[in-house]
Amino acid sequence: MLKIHNINEKMTWYEAKNPNQAEQDQLVKLGVTRELLFYALDPNESARTEIDQPSGNALIVFDIITPESPFSATEPVGMLIDKKGNFFTIARSTTARISEKLFALARENHLDKSSLTPIDVFLNAISVLVAEYISTISVINRKRNIIQSDLRQKIQSGAISSLMELETQMIYMLDSLRTDRTAISRLQAYLGDRVNDNQKKYFADVLVENTQAIDMANQTADVITTISSAYSNLNNQRLDKSLRVLTMLQALMAVPTIVTGFYGMNVHLPLAHLAYSWILTFVITGILILVELVILFKIHFFDR
Repeated sequence: MLKIHNINEKMTWYEAKNPNQAEQDQLVKLGVTRELLFYALDPNESARTEIDQPSGNALIVFDIITPESPFSATEPVGMLIDKKGNFFTIARSTTARISEKLFALARENHLDKSSLTPIDVFLNAISVLVAEYISTISVINRKRNIIQSDLRQKIQSGAISSLMELETQMIYMLDSLRTDRTAISRLQAYLGDRVNDNQKKYFADVLVENTQAIDMANQTADVITTISSAYSNLNNQRLDKSLRVLTMLQALMAVPTIVTGFYGMNVHLPLAHLAYSWILTFVITGILILVELVILFKIHFFDR
């Protein structure tokens, strides 16, 4: 799908969602190269700013949070600013929500579309997207608190698995925030004099917000990793105790098997001819089990 929005007299927004071949051909006619289209639509592309030197077009591949994606917590979306003052968004189905963010209220109380430039739209969008990272990290923190409270009551493998899922999300988000920061900085450097004083301040504010999000993500990831490791260790200790108990029982149960095995053989054994020799097997078994228990206590088997 390719929609064309005339924002004002100087800027047009071309909104592409899963463009088919005909729509991609139309984008190429508008100045978007095949190479930039490939980068924008590649789900595995790393966040960065790519400059097409012949045309001067700047493609910003920006990682955004994708709650509906079955693959990862974040995915890249393409935003392009051309020399003519037009703005392009090139998205897949999982990243199509970028369209909602372009004109959402961010730092400004309102957006005057009559004077908007592509740089203004981009800055407003990434400010909203970075704020979304911060709110998502806060939600993950709340989920972690709930899981941690449950684990205090009872260690469950499902809770530890949930912690691992949160840990995986944080890895994706941390990587995305860092590469997003690089993309923003490179675009700012490329634009140079095309950025006015107000936009320079906005760039600085967005980078500060990005740094705050990275700090939050680092702290959250460290806490989740620490908690996950601690409860995994506790789980391993409980498993170790269970295995030691089973080992002890196996060793104790081996004694009567050995004793009765000897007296069950068709050979002459001491005291085997007595009328009450079967009682003797119990006595010998009891003595050997006591000896075994003493040895286990001596080596502090039960204190480990």
